[in-house]
Amino acid sequence: MATTSTKRTRRSPRGPLKGRAWIAIGLGVFLVVASIVVWRRGVGASTVREMSRLSNRQRALLSEKTTLDRDIRSAMARSRVISEAERRLGLHVATDAQTRMLSDSMLADPERPDTVASDSASRS
Repeated sequence: MATTSTKRTRRSPRGPLKGRAWIAIGLGVFLVVASIVVWRRGVGASTVREMSRLSNRQRALLSEKTTLDRDIRSAMARSRVISEAERRLGLHVATDAQTRMLSDSMLADPERPDTVASDSASRS
């Protein structure tokens, strides 16, 4: 029998990356990029929800401010102040019998003893 020598041929060493390795790297890069895109969209969606919530809160606060401004203007109206003073403090508008009209000439005449003011505020 003839012996045939079977030589085992070694594969020649390949380059650093070929074939399947490039496909695996490509899939890995795709997964990383897809994960980043999904994460970023999630962050964007939560930011939109937060902005919407803050916008609604701002509208509510502006409405409340408008209501409070209207209430303040109403409370400061002369008719309202007079009616509240009459009700709470028992004050009233003086009648003609309770009112004395003084002229400027009477206040300025120091010779008349009945026109001299007793308090220092009216002397100035």
